[in-house]
Amino acid sequence: MALHPLGIRIQAAGKRYGKQWVLRHQDLEVPPGTTAALLGANGSGKSSLLRLMCGFDVPTEGSVQWTSNGVALDPMEVPLTLTYCAPDQSLIQDLTVDEQFDLHFRLRDAMPEMDVVAARNLALLSAKGNVRIRELSSGMRQRLSLTLAFATSSGAIFLDEPCSHLDQAGRAWYNELVLNWRFDRTLVVASNHDEQEFPGATRRMDLSL
Repeated sequence: MALHPLGIRIQAAGKRYGKQWVLRHQDLEVPPGTTAALLGANGSGKSSLLRLMCGFDVPTEGSVQWTSNGVALDPMEVPLTLTYCAPDQSLIQDLTVDEQFDLHFRLRDAMPEMDVVAARNLALLSAKGNVRIRELSSGMRQRLSLTLAFATSSGAIFLDEPCSHLDQAGRAWYNELVLNWRFDRTLVVASNHDEQEFPGATRRMDLSL
């Protein structure tokens, strides 16, 4: 069963790596079930902000708070309430497509009516079940990663430049994926101002400004 949509509140958040600040004084409210877009060119800090929102990194200053069904979450709980997909996401290259889906669904609950075969078909990899991931094209690997994000029970989906490596047919597939598999989950997308990546966004933060 899907978790309750995640709510996120960022207050005066900043992130520093060594002496270099990549983010300063960021404020953003993402109500549960909202689609939000973090916009900016490469190096603007949008990926770093996305990781703060996922609870993967800790802000150097300010705070990030999460709620589920109106209840505050401990930061340690947050990663298991969400799914995440980025262009450099690690897939296990020596596994086959089916083995990757099977391992993932052993670790995380699948959405209702979702299993290895359904996920493979959703990713348009129906004939690739026994193919090792290292042998897939970059577009196929991106579809696999996005399918993992949407096919997993979660309260929020976080995507970093989701149309990377996708051709026009792949972008059309992505649009259908969001339309049919987002349901009422919170969706946060980091994008280099690519309107196709964040359809229906009601919250936008431009980190280039």
